[in-house]
Amino acid sequence: MADILTDTERAVVESIRMRLSTEQALVYMKDVGYPVARATYFRYKKKLEEKKFERLNHIAKIGFIDQHLERIDGLELIEKKMWVEYNREKDPFKRIQMLKTIAQVQPYISTYYETTKFFVDPKSIEQNWYFQNYHYDIPKKFSEVGFYL
Repeated sequence: MADILTDTERAVVESIRMRLSTEQALVYMKDVGYPVARATYFRYKKKLEEKKFERLNHIAKIGFIDQHLERIDGLELIEKKMWVEYNREKDPFKRIQMLKTIAQVQPYISTYYETTKFFVDPKSIEQNWYFQNYHYDIPKKFSEVGFYL
C-alpha cells in the first residue's frame, strides 16, 4: 500500500501502538534498524501528531481502496489454499473440520464484496437500507464529506 510515512516514522507508530515506554521505544527503534536519540524520537512523535489528518485523508483517498483490495486478495488466497489442503486430506473427520473452517471464511469475503459496491457506485450506500437505518452518523451523500473516487 502506498504510504506517506517514512520507514522511521512507521517504526515510531509501531512503538506507539505497542504502548512502549520511551526507553522501550528507543530500544525497539534500535532493534528494527532505526536507532534514534531521545529528542529525535520526540520530534518524530510530534511530526506524526501534526500529520495525523494528512494520513487519514491519504487512507480515505488512496490507502483504503488499496487495503480493501489486499484484504480481498488475501482472503481469496486463503480460501484457495484451504481447498488445496482439503483435497489432500484423507481423514473424513478432518475434512469435515476443514469444510467448517472454509465456511467460516465466506462471510468475510461476502462482506468485502458487498462493500466493494460502495467504491464502484457511491450512490448505492444512499440506497442501502442497513446504512440508512443503523448508521446515522454516515452522511447521506459522499459529497457531503468531500469523498470522491
